[in-house]
Amino acid sequence: MTNDKPALRYRTIDIVTPVMIAVAFGVIFLGYSALYSLLKPVTSLYEPAEGILAGIWFLPALIAGLIVRKPGAALLAEILAASIEAALGGQWGVGTLISGVLQGLPMELCLLVVMYRKAGPKLAVVAGALTGVVEAVYERIAYYPMFRFGDTVIYFILMIVSGALLGGLVAWGIVRGLAAAGALNPFAVSRDLRKAKGAKASRNLS
Repeated sequence: MTNDKPALRYRTIDIVTPVMIAVAFGVIFLGYSALYSLLKPVTSLYEPAEGILAGIWFLPALIAGLIVRKPGAALLAEILAASIEAALGGQWGVGTLISGVLQGLPMELCLLVVMYRKAGPKLAVVAGALTGVVEAVYERIAYYPMFRFGDTVIYFILMIVSGALLGGLVAWGIVRGLAAAGALNPFAVSRDLRKAKGAKASRNLS
């Protein structure tokens, strides 16, 4: 009888990996923030449209959660990435740290619901969408109190879609790519993908 209970004790690599993800995205976020500024003349024509760009900010938590699958990994990656962005001169200051906390929590919740046993594309999309909801609530209060009801509805929809697609699906694509390259061999996600690939090959042969 096999024991499918996940190992929740942290190894050194389980700490190093979220930190590396955070460092990489802390720098990437500065460039993405500059893109936000470049697009401001366009998005200012209808500010709720900015919601469609949000999903990229959710990637550290989603990627770290998918890879490490242990309590706190997603939150660590997102908060640290936000801290690095803020320390390097990010334009939103302390608001970046608040967003970092809020963006890390939905992935933590989703992993808790599945008891850290699995983390595939469906979970990534759901977590990304939930992150869009949470962040939309915060930003509506903190940055867009002028939105009318219709603007708020559209903003929420775009944040959810962006979280699911630019967040969840992109995160899963990155994780699959890293696994295919052999970079995630110490993690369960790599073993799961190999099993799924083997099962698919067996079905094709039968």
